Amino acid sequence: MDSTTIRSRRLLALATATAITFGVGACSSDKKDSAGESGHSRPVNMEFWGWAGYEKIVDQWNASHPNTKITFKKIPSGPKGGYTQISNALTAGKGPCLAQIEYQNIPSMLVKNSVMDITQYASDGMDKYIPSAVSASSVGGKIYGVPVDVGPMVLFYRKDLFAKYGISKPPATWAEYKADAEKVTAADPGVKFGTMLGDAGSLASFTLQTGQSWYSTKGDSWTVSIDNPGTRKVASYWQDLKDKGLVAKTGSAWDPQFNKASEAGKVLTFVGAAWAAGGLKSDLQNLSGKWRVAPMPTWGAGDGKSASSGGSATSVMTGCKTPKEAVQFADFLSSDPQAVKSGIEGGLYPASKAGQEDPSLTGGDPYFGGQKVGDVYKASAAQVPSTWTNGPTFQQVETDFTGAIGKGTLPDAVTTVQASTVAAIKKLGLSVTNG
Repeated sequence: MDSTTIRSRRLLALATATAITFGVGACSSDKKDSAGESGHSRPVNMEFWGWAGYEKIVDQWNASHPNTKITFKKIPSGPKGGYTQISNALTAGKGPCLAQIEYQNIPSMLVKNSVMDITQYASDGMDKYIPSAVSASSVGGKIYGVPVDVGPMVLFYRKDLFAKYGISKPPATWAEYKADAEKVTAADPGVKFGTMLGDAGSLASFTLQTGQSWYSTKGDSWTVSIDNPGTRKVASYWQDLKDKGLVAKTGSAWDPQFNKASEAGKVLTFVGAAWAAGGLKSDLQNLSGKWRVAPMPTWGAGDGKSASSGGSATSVMTGCKTPKEAVQFADFLSSDPQAVKSGIEGGLYPASKAGQEDPSLTGGDPYFGGQKVGDVYKASAAQVPSTWTNGPTFQQVETDFTGAIGKGTLPDAVTTVQASTVAAIKKLGLSVTNG
């Protein structure tokens, strides 16, 4: 998974202090950012590294800001080595001034002393963005990135197949989801109602919906609570569906197996973020008009809680000589109407409140039969709990969950990764306890 938009409310004070011991060389702004001190009148040149399609937005900025030039460098997405590339470049004193950082990775980058506190430059503009994105971009009350996009979770479903199997409306609760899955399986065991939860990011998002967190702080120590009642409930629920053959083992938008099953009418739904609509539109063009979008099912009837998956901020890297100008560009990328429109065209769902009102999001979407899917995305984004704290070893958690899920059940994986995460945080030299 590329991202899970999980809340990053605060990082342990000890971790912040410890970050100093991970000292890195000054970033490339020492040599490439020509302004010297931020706010200097001379032309500014800054590098911006990321994997999203930001080229058009950078061109828009450069055309309207001749004295502040941004050079964009495309790097692999985070899980594919992008963060390692950024960290190595910073250590060598050749890193960028700005970088795209997924929300869940901000704490780990802070522990490495890779991201800069930009509160003094960014705080006045944070009211432009939805609260969940601001929270995800902040640590300990300080801002470490300007929110760009979010991944509100929804239920994508086939309206035509619902009619075929006598399902009158999308399931509003997970109990209804299971009942619908049983109904479909009874009618045709070869057809699956949905797809299996199969990675750390998905498990984190579904746990977020329960209102519980995998991490917290207690005094001067991290507390790891991956093995908590909320995660247990999620893991047991999906393991039960898997054991009973009610869901496909793998698959979602962009997955070849899922695409093949969809084209054959063998799968009715999947739970995913708003950005997954791009996968449907690009890979399943012949199914245009048959898909619809509904709110993510909830654990309790009418509780309205949703979740988020994915999303990133634009962070200023440690050592940048022109942080004020860097934040000005980051804010432009996230809130300028034309820049936001370009981002939407590239498949991003904006963190900007105004951006969510863009006509391209508020009108009917032909692929989804003319449904105003933006209304569903917006409602989901507003219902994400603010109870989650990100931890400093997200990539380790992803890797360990992948291995554990391949060897046993989801509940077993929860137990395994609880232990391995405590051990991983200890290796960082941080105080940590079991939750």
